[in-house]
Amino acid sequence: AQIAIESALTGHLVLTTLHTNDAPSVLTRLTEMGIEPFLVSSALECATGQRLARRLCLKCRRRVEKSSKELAAVGFELPPDVDPMFYEPMGCTSCANTGYRGRLGMHEVMPLTEEMGKLALAHASSDEVRRLAIDQGMRTLRQDGWLKVGEGLTTIGEVLRVVA
Repeated sequence: AQIAIESALTGHLVLTTLHTNDAPSVLTRLTEMGIEPFLVSSALECATGQRLARRLCLKCRRRVEKSSKELAAVGFELPPDVDPMFYEPMGCTSCANTGYRGRLGMHEVMPLTEEMGKLALAHASSDEVRRLAIDQGMRTLRQDGWLKVGEGLTTIGEVLRVVA
């Protein structure tokens, strides 16, 4: 971590992985690893989080209707301009009777802003960083998953399984 930060501070592009639950936790995780908060806020440009979910088989998925009660129970939300299509897995020879074929990524991207740098300097919690990132427009892993459900690419159950 120290070498990566020092390289980034000298102008090198550093791409690396760090095990956290989400992108906002990167700030606190780096400081827990002994990196000074002022170095984190100076060196970090962006943090991303990703999860892989099973992709519905396009040959056998079946369209289903979901009630608003069902959707509210799992916290399903989409932007008002999106008309969701819900599908469930069926199973065919193309997907070995699983209903799923391949994987798709769910992502969150958190550019580090000046305000987030100030939170890092103040040793703020991951929850505080997360709230600020969302206020500044970050789409969370779950929100990205919901968009993929609405596009008919995966299921609500799969998003809930992958994004705890």
